[in-house]
Amino acid sequence: MSKDIRFSKFLGAIIAGALIVGGCAGQTSKMSDAEKAEQAVAKAEEMVQEVRQETGDWGLWKSTMGILGNAKKSLEKGDYQAATEAANEVQYETEKGLAQWREERDQWQLAAQAAKSAGDFPESQWTAGG
Repeated sequence: MSKDIRFSKFLGAIIAGALIVGGCAGQTSKMSDAEKAEQAVAKAEEMVQEVRQETGDWGLWKSTMGILGNAKKSLEKGDYQAATEAANEVQYETEKGLAQWREERDQWQLAAQAAKSAGDFPESQWTAGG
């Protein structure tokens, strides 16, 4: 009889655990449109700051900042779909802008190295010290 009681308690614990885990998982998928929009705008702002820090603002397009402003305004107005779409566009543009900046930086470094190696002009003429 005691084995049946222990098994029942064990089975009850498993079922309770499954219900708790299932309940928690359900809550994340039931995020409101407002919460989704807030998260998207926050992520977009974070990405803009990351690009600013890495590139000294050189990796940002002017349009990106305007779209971020639109995302914030839409969020304030309660137009969560427009806010999310604009925030997603900001995220896309920051990724593209950063990739473009990195490519141009790498090309500049190659050109500078080639010029230095070929002796086309002295380093002092193309560095900040010159």
